[in-house]
Amino acid sequence: MSEYQYFEFQAIDQPLTAEDMDELRRWSSRAEITPTWFWNEYHWGDFKGDPQRWMERYFDAFLHVANWGTHWLMLRLPLALLKEREIGDYLLEEGLEGWQTAEHLVLSFTSETDNPDWEEGHGWLSSLIEVRTSLMRGDRRSLYLGWLAQAGAGYLDEAADEPPVPPGLGELDATHRALAEFLRIPQDLLVTASESSAPLQAHAIGAADIERWLAGRSTAEKDVLLAELILDNQPYRLAVLRQRVERELQPDEAAERSAARRTVGQLLQRAETLGRERREREAAARAAEQARKAAEAAAARKRYLTTLRGQEEALWRKVDDLIEQRHASAYQEAVERLKDLRDLAEGDGAPALFSARLQRLREQHGRKAALLRRLDQAGLVG
Repeated sequence: MSEYQYFEFQAIDQPLTAEDMDELRRWSSRAEITPTWFWNEYHWGDFKGDPQRWMERYFDAFLHVANWGTHWLMLRLPLALLKEREIGDYLLEEGLEGWQTAEHLVLSFTSETDNPDWEEGHGWLSSLIEVRTSLMRGDRRSLYLGWLAQAGAGYLDEAADEPPVPPGLGELDATHRALAEFLRIPQDLLVTASESSAPLQAHAIGAADIERWLAGRSTAEKDVLLAELILDNQPYRLAVLRQRVERELQPDEAAERSAARRTVGQLLQRAETLGRERREREAAARAAEQARKAAEAAAARKRYLTTLRGQEEALWRKVDDLIEQRHASAYQEAVERLKDLRDLAEGDGAPALFSARLQRLREQHGRKAALLRRLDQAGLVG
């Protein structure tokens, strides 16, 4: 099997300059490069650039998929909206890493597997790009999912505590469901994690909350805020303001951080229990469905046999005619008619009469090996 790698970068906040594009072209003559995009696939070669350095300097999002099992997503966010110290509880030495540059925070999510399915990278980044937007709005679900993926993969000490559980894990949107799939988080582990997650709506900031917050500001402060929004060209000024409002309106995070947390071992054990219960439910549902189908088939069979009752001699003659045709399809139809005769005889309480007549038929056609083989396979042994 050939090697396959997919690399995709996106520039969102600021497009690449002509000089940037010329510099990137030095690293790949085949890549597709635009002011907002770098893309390439490799089937035998390898990527020559440094993804971390490129993220620090040029891009806001990166995705890598390789057929040996690597899934890698990186996102770059402005420090004005998110700093490393604010999310330290989620970050790990491997699997979910974060580091700062002078102006940005870069986050790296990875998933590895020893048993990969063949897949290509097209479409993944477009499904995941809104994770960046959610993070800039203060949504921490992606960070918890990045941590949970490493716990589920067995890379964390079972005695380690989980990080703060963000609201909304039980109601993931399409973007966060895609991230959970990309990171290969088992569904039972996701359900386990969501058991300690508050509803998203409980933490939502509404218009009434914002009006209440504004009512507590002086006229002079509101004038300053409005002037900044109108005149200041600093990116994300509105998002920074919204973060401030949410921080001041929502409960103190310190209380949330001190709340009881589950260990990795407890999460895995609970997920195993949920998985076992789910499999038992699924097995019971399959058995019930099989029983229903069997009952329907038995009822249909009974109705069919009712239409044949009284025609037994005609059926025996039909069997003889079919056997005389001496070809496979006729033999198979003869077997089906013999099954009908057997079931009719059992319904009449006369299976011995059918067996005796079947035995005579077998003796009469004892040199037709193909016919006898089909009879044996159907259990029509006399």
